Amino acid sequence: MRSAFLAALACSASLLPAAAYAQDETAPAPQQDSTADEGAGLNDIVVTARRREERLQDVPIAVTAFTEEAIEQKGITDRTSLADNTPSLFTINGGYPREFAFFALRGQGPAFGSTPGVLNYFAEVPNSVNIDGRVGTYFDLANVQVLAGPQGTLFGKNATGGNILFEPVKPKDDFEGYVRVQLGNYDHRRIEGALNTPIVPGRVLLRIAGEVGRRDGYTKDVGPNFAGKDYDNLSYESFRFGLTLRPTDDIELYTMLRYYHSDNNGGGTVIDAFNPAAGANLGPPFGFIPVLAFYPGAATIVAEQDARGPRRVSYDLDQFSQVEYWQVINQASVQITDNIKLRNIISYSQFRNRYGYDYDATPFPLAGQSSRNINTLAPNVFTEELQLQGTLLDDAVDFAIGGYMDRATTKNPAGIEEYTFFPIGTLIPPIFGYFDNRNRSEAVFGQATVDLGKLSGALTGLSVTGGLRYTWEHSFSSQTIGGPPAITGSVDSDYPSYTATLDYDVTPGVHVYVTARDAYKSGGANGPVPEGSAFRTFPPERLSDIEVGLKSQFSIGDVDVRANIAAYRGIYDDIQRTTVESVQTPSGPVLLNVTRSAAKGKIEGVELNVAIVPVRGFTLTGSYSYIDARYTEVADASAGAILNGAPFPYTPKHKFSVGGSYETSLGGTGDLVMAVNYVRQSKVSTAQTNSSFYNFLPSYGLLNATIGLKDIGGRPIDLSLFANNITNEAKPVGVLDQYAGSSGTVGLTYTEPRMYGVRIGYRFGG
Repeated sequence: MRSAFLAALACSASLLPAAAYAQDETAPAPQQDSTADEGAGLNDIVVTARRREERLQDVPIAVTAFTEEAIEQKGITDRTSLADNTPSLFTINGGYPREFAFFALRGQGPAFGSTPGVLNYFAEVPNSVNIDGRVGTYFDLANVQVLAGPQGTLFGKNATGGNILFEPVKPKDDFEGYVRVQLGNYDHRRIEGALNTPIVPGRVLLRIAGEVGRRDGYTKDVGPNFAGKDYDNLSYESFRFGLTLRPTDDIELYTMLRYYHSDNNGGGTVIDAFNPAAGANLGPPFGFIPVLAFYPGAATIVAEQDARGPRRVSYDLDQFSQVEYWQVINQASVQITDNIKLRNIISYSQFRNRYGYDYDATPFPLAGQSSRNINTLAPNVFTEELQLQGTLLDDAVDFAIGGYMDRATTKNPAGIEEYTFFPIGTLIPPIFGYFDNRNRSEAVFGQATVDLGKLSGALTGLSVTGGLRYTWEHSFSSQTIGGPPAITGSVDSDYPSYTATLDYDVTPGVHVYVTARDAYKSGGANGPVPEGSAFRTFPPERLSDIEVGLKSQFSIGDVDVRANIAAYRGIYDDIQRTTVESVQTPSGPVLLNVTRSAAKGKIEGVELNVAIVPVRGFTLTGSYSYIDARYTEVADASAGAILNGAPFPYTPKHKFSVGGSYETSLGGTGDLVMAVNYVRQSKVSTAQTNSSFYNFLPSYGLLNATIGLKDIGGRPIDLSLFANNITNEAKPVGVLDQYAGSSGTVGLTYTEPRMYGVRIGYRFGG
């Protein structure tokens, strides 16, 4: 009955034309909560963290948001630079092409083979394939908002760590557009632009935008196999087409199609360590086979790499990465009454990726994979969300209720065409692996905020919010490694989530709140484990947190100040980790790697955002986050064997940014705009267990700056010079640790080198 109900919702909603949830174009665009509208003091900031437009200072949740201008000034072009500028946000690199990465927020990262802890939303649609972590997304955006903490009672998908909302600019009722060209070192060439035109004023609006980028790689192969080949290069095209229809004043229809394509040489991984005792135990009669017996040169590869530095490598595998992605999104909005609105958001996407990756980063065939003729990843994803939003009791109650479902299937065949891991690829040819994953999720959710001050004058300024969600999920996986039979497994799970918030306007400029929430990440199945075993499936992870926050905006004399602080404490249950367990099979007990609920933990921290305008046109900004995360309990001895003493992953203890921007008129010459920003992150671990050799990525800091002229000579022409990573910091930001494996290698990915160049832009219309 549940499935039939949700299917009926989807079918009835699909009868609505796809429509936009249009923002008031006269309202200030959302921007980073620690960044004012440069040159205009600390204006109100509008965010959509609760699926409706609100002042940032009124929202009882920690939000960091960036306008298009802030993205450019801070050098935010991909997932790493976004994380660098956001408190408690961390991007996970290593073990795949560099352009693939996952986000972790407040210690919540990707679950093992299940839904990530942090979800990206593009135009209000959740995307678990992580297409929005790469270049080719950060153009023609209205804003990017990072919501910290458990989400789900207002959003389609459940998330334990938070949501990242990418909002593209939607069609407007004006003829306008822009073209921007960027030229930089490493032969960097990028052009982006947008054209907005009302086909029928007020009724039919069209916006087309696109970006094309090319750049040479900054990591070079010195041979002997691929001498001169460069890695970490860019070659991509990204386009969006948006159409808004308003057949009546009460109906708005919005359809967006986006397309992304890239073809590059993959990332540059640098060998950092080699285990001289590495090898494989083949059992009788062969026994242990050491790597050095076949590749004696491996004994000196680390010293040779150190001598070359992190921008020169030597691989044995012909690396590449090809991605093609398209998505169509339909939104519908019907104003049923003055206070009630019905919304529908439906989408379909296809992601296709093929890549070759040299895991060991050496000229020897120790570990790697390549798939030129089949897709490595090939998910087809359908999503549907139906909402009813509105207000009651003379706007005293603001509510939203809805249903959500998604379906994700694999376009087969998909997997690894050639897989090498010593002695595979040395004593026997590379093997293949086919992977079939099918997942579905269904949920109902609702949330309401009651302004108690509108019900009783004695409670002026006090509001209470409550939200509930219930989720049903099914996950199926099938693996065929080296040949039949396929190993399959499936799991069904269901769970509730909640939100409860109390917030209070102490004064017109001071807002305090306390919120309690929980959310889950999906469970899964261990395919090789027989039915009936305790390790056949593993339950969802759960995070329950309490957050206390203060948002304030005030003036000290002529100095405007905004200071927002949030402190949180999360209890983390059923943490999924991989252990070696004795599993009873038809042929007897066998030691198998299984994912299981291994521990409980605690994550607590503080986040601070500050903006100060000492004089008109000059804005100082700063942010800071502190995270303390640890395991508090292990499930049993086998879990303790891998977790006792292990660092908690994805949690940089300290992270801060400081910056300043200045804008002033130079008369007929134009407006001078300058910005500088420095971010620093303390050491952080990506290790899942205490068996890791490389436990911590080191701390690092990045300095970025821009200077330019706007409206040159009174014309809509802008010119700016930029430089990112001015100090040319070269520090590891990702790790693939196989030191304890048969290949014995540890590979690192590094920060981008100093990037500089010029941007020239022309705006028209409007």
